[in-house]
Amino acid sequence: MTVKSRREEYAALTRAALVESAADLFTEKGFDVTSVDDIAGAARVSKGAVYHHFQDKRAIFDQVFRISQQEVLAQVDEALAVSDETDRSPWQVAATAVQSFLSSYVADARKRSLLRQSAGVLGVRRCREIDDELALPLVLGLLDQLAERDELQPVSRDMAATMIFGTLCEAATTLAFAEDHETAGRDATLVAGYMLAGLVKEAS
Repeated sequence: MTVKSRREEYAALTRAALVESAADLFTEKGFDVTSVDDIAGAARVSKGAVYHHFQDKRAIFDQVFRISQQEVLAQVDEALAVSDETDRSPWQVAATAVQSFLSSYVADARKRSLLRQSAGVLGVRRCREIDDELALPLVLGLLDQLAERDELQPVSRDMAATMIFGTLCEAATTLAFAEDHETAGRDATLVAGYMLAGLVKEAS
């Protein structure tokens, strides 16, 4: 086990404070209005400390959004762990994952705000890189479970995973922009369920 030096611990705490302060400001004020000075002030560090840890404001948002997406997927993992304990079928597990993914945005205003801003700040390509890294392995794992039970239609799992998560991301973005995000979330969950059901092979 590696023991961190006092300097390393302080650096980690400073970085965490910057990320948390930036997340609050990006949510409340928006990326464009928030300045590096605002972030430094909220975190109670110097402006130089900000640039010691991050190249620019966009790099801070990148980290903030990445953490937000990790939190969403952690909630999905938690829901799946509960499903495993109830001996549900892989398809029921997949449906649980969809509901948990979309519900996390319905329940959290910060996540909705960051998602609304993400493409404009980071660009579609960077958002997709983050999602591909964090989420695609989870989707592929669920498809593998269906395939192992011979419950998956004869499709490319890589393409299916990409399209499934693309659909879920679009649904999450739509509900994030909706005035009534709770209704939008319910509608998105229902529609996604019907769309994904087409991938399940009918019992012969």
